[in-house]
Amino acid sequence: MRELWLDGVVSRESCMFAGKREVKLLFPAQEIIKVEEYCSGRVFQPGVDYLHTPGSDRIGLAEKSGIPFIEKERMRPEKDVRLRPAEDCNAIEGAVDGGYLIFGESGFFAENQIAVTYRAETAGFDGMIDPQRDRLPRFRKKLSAGDPLQITLIGDSISVGANASKFMNKPPYEPFYLERTVEKLSEKYGSRITLTNRAVGGAGIRNAAGLRDDYLGDKADLLVIAYGMNDYFRTPADEFMATLDLIINESRKVNLHTEYLVVSGMSGNPLWKYTAPGNDLIFAEKLREFAGFAPSDTALADVNKVWQEIAARKGFYDLTGNGVNHPNDFGHRIYASVLLEILTG
Repeated sequence: MRELWLDGVVSRESCMFAGKREVKLLFPAQEIIKVEEYCSGRVFQPGVDYLHTPGSDRIGLAEKSGIPFIEKERMRPEKDVRLRPAEDCNAIEGAVDGGYLIFGESGFFAENQIAVTYRAETAGFDGMIDPQRDRLPRFRKKLSAGDPLQITLIGDSISVGANASKFMNKPPYEPFYLERTVEKLSEKYGSRITLTNRAVGGAGIRNAAGLRDDYLGDKADLLVIAYGMNDYFRTPADEFMATLDLIINESRKVNLHTEYLVVSGMSGNPLWKYTAPGNDLIFAEKLREFAGFAPSDTALADVNKVWQEIAARKGFYDLTGNGVNHPNDFGHRIYASVLLEILTG
């Protein structure tokens, strides 16, 4: 997964000291190469700002550290609560036990996260991603030949690019997951790839019907379908799958050359009732079953499978861009890494 690590070096893994003075890394680190404030790039010093023992997967805060730290009380705001749509909102309703959760849409989390680059003892998830080399044959052939390609994306706010630093116009200005994927594919194969993003914030899979003429009219070589986050709470899984099947089958009738990449999504905040644990796993398993029986024009980018592994090793607030249901830059890189594993075989 080159977008996350290469040759044992994990690049700019995000962490957040959110109500605790210790964070976990994905892998035990032989050597910490750099710890920096995520947006500003301000470099922190070992022993002065952070503590790490070689071979450990933990980083702690030094007593007088300059690293951003969010007090435990701020994680569950009770005073001076400012809710959406206020520009300076700091909380959102809907905690599973009542009350509010810390929340921010305009860069709060990125500004309070750190980026850790380190040499891992071992880095990798062997065998987790099936590259599905027998799928998407027409797309792969054109890509390998360096031919022009049209990719169209339908999905929700994650696919709009929400909370990627480029989307927020904040350093380090990293693109959202599919823009990053397209950039890497173009670099590798020399293909001129046109990306048409038809994702809509707040949309669930039912909303795709309103975009039908648009995405069919694109006559895409690859239609990327990335719904789920807004469906976990409000759409029965069987209805979700039936709607997905309808989207693909209608397209097959109109655009004989189009192929399909379905994306299973991240998990949301387990403390938020709209993304409480469980439904994302049900949806992801349904997508795996669907892909297993689909013809070769359809592949699955199983982001959820990788996300589950990463989230189990770290914490949700290390990976979030808004506190509840958006990824940060590192989260978008997780998405891009999975897509690149599939599309490059």
